[in-house]
Amino acid sequence: MINLENKKVAFITCDVIYDEIKQNLPPYWDVLSLEKKLHEKSDALRDRLQKEIDQRQDADVIILGYGLCGKGTDGLVSKNTHLVVSKCDDCIAMLLGSVEAYKKQHRLEPGTYYLTRGYIGDSDDFMVAGFSQIRDKYDEKTWEWIRKEMLKNYKRLVFINTGNYHPERYRKKARQEAEKLGLRFEEIQGTGAYFQRLLSGNYGQDFLVVDPGQKISSDMFYGLN
Repeated sequence: MINLENKKVAFITCDVIYDEIKQNLPPYWDVLSLEKKLHEKSDALRDRLQKEIDQRQDADVIILGYGLCGKGTDGLVSKNTHLVVSKCDDCIAMLLGSVEAYKKQHRLEPGTYYLTRGYIGDSDDFMVAGFSQIRDKYDEKTWEWIRKEMLKNYKRLVFINTGNYHPERYRKKARQEAEKLGLRFEEIQGTGAYFQRLLSGNYGQDFLVVDPGQKISSDMFYGLN
């Protein structure tokens, strides 16, 4: 537990998580939302996060709205300030409310692609992450083969309805994308429980609180969960 009252807090997160919690962020926090495409290369994500952490060393605590995220947070260090990071592989566990909730879904269907409004965005030509950049480079026959290869281990597309916005438009887009990709569509009720703990300072075993000068390492994320 960290008492965040009257503290100078820097909060660095990705667009997907920011979209879920922006209405509940304290107005006096220093908030930075980073583009979700940084997740496509863990080195790029790590470099950007380290740069932003270094620029916020006058804060009392720096909270990251990230998990391990493909080792994008592995190796991060804050010289003078405590770092808080969610103890999960990625934001899906946060959106579902806990690591256990994510593990339950993984046992039911490991080949699952998850979507929320933050992933989908407002574009009418939405495609799952990375597909739009690839599709334009190939003819239709080649693209169809590439698409099947990329999705060969996926069976299900899940829209996580967190209750933080009106879902109709985004549910429709997710369903249409599932149909285009030949995946089974499901909707799962998410929860804001993880985010409430993230913003409250109630840091139990779902979070890592890293001392100043100590590097985050990937092995910290495993063991208790």
